[in-house]
Amino acid sequence: MKNAPGTNMHIVVDAHLAVKQIDGVARYLLGLLSELPGLDPAIRYTVLTLPPQESCLPDELFTRPNVRRVELNVHGPSPKQHLLIPRLLRELAPDVYHHPQYDLPLGVSVPTVITIHDLKYLFHPEFLQKHSRLKSLYIRASLLRSVKQANQVIAVSENTLKDLGRLVALPARKTSVIHHGIGLAAVPTSAPSSLSLDLPEDFILFVGTRRPHKNLEGLIRALALLRNEYKQNVDLVICGKRYADYRKPEGVAEELGLQAHTHFLDFLPDAELAALYRRARALALVSFYEGFGLPLLEAMAVGTPVVGSTVSAIPEIVGDAGLLANPYEPADIAAKLHLLLSDAQAWRRFSQAGKIRANDFSWKAVAKATLNVYITALTPCKNKRSNGK
Repeated sequence: MKNAPGTNMHIVVDAHLAVKQIDGVARYLLGLLSELPGLDPAIRYTVLTLPPQESCLPDELFTRPNVRRVELNVHGPSPKQHLLIPRLLRELAPDVYHHPQYDLPLGVSVPTVITIHDLKYLFHPEFLQKHSRLKSLYIRASLLRSVKQANQVIAVSENTLKDLGRLVALPARKTSVIHHGIGLAAVPTSAPSSLSLDLPEDFILFVGTRRPHKNLEGLIRALALLRNEYKQNVDLVICGKRYADYRKPEGVAEELGLQAHTHFLDFLPDAELAALYRRARALALVSFYEGFGLPLLEAMAVGTPVVGSTVSAIPEIVGDAGLLANPYEPADIAAKLHLLLSDAQAWRRFSQAGKIRANDFSWKAVAKATLNVYITALTPCKNKRSNGK
């Protein structure tokens, strides 16, 4: 990279979505920024962040000589970003601005890269619950404007890029698919494995925000079948923040008499989350839609077998290293989980296959591919579609 075109660049990475209670976009920013600055010390990075007490980005990142922090008083997607960010960019005068979402601020005049994580609310507006049609129209308008304005568009999966192509025609030279990496596998095995949580010995794990598209009601119905039809003495642990006033999973657990066997946990720090992955008999992510599905990889990396859904990006990420179930059929979900719980040979086979599959994904590879996209954003005449894992 030392003599490559654009190595003396100044790049602004917008990380104001790297919130303390880490979600998918925050995890992406955390992983990407852990590796980007080390690729070439001649490249300067300005990172737009929330105040340190509100951001998940470690202080160590900003001790690197080629990284500096600029605090941005913008929380989540907000109209304020359209006012504050273009003004900041005029002051900072970067070569490239990287916005990690579909809603590029209005008035940005420097070369831009955006990352599209998923398009669930465009293809499934019902997942938005309140004012779904209005919100979906806003997201669609923001997305179409942003992808047309951006110099380069990163999709986190082939499925996300395919879905984007259903909405807008983009030249291949303007798009890249760069899969996420994984980081939780690096948490030492000795990190608090003696969790102070009252959990059963055998449990299936779900990790993610409790949103409608995650199909938690279907997973809880599968748990009922596991316990009643297959006689499996197993519980379900649901780890993640509750979305707004969405309480249907709790309602289904109560309806089926599974309150004592369905455990709802809130956000956990990474060390405790890694321990939870290791303790689980299996991880289930049987969503109706995922742009990527990072918990699947995090579980596979520590040898916990997974059951994913047969739709969206999940088959692309899992490959042959896990089991897939129809998310619309709780009986199919239950059957796949029962196989892992009852067949020790199958459990070991998928545990080993998952570890091998997870090795294909690293944040260093993500950073290298993303840096190439930054360079491409400055050299449009040399644009070529790139792929990275």
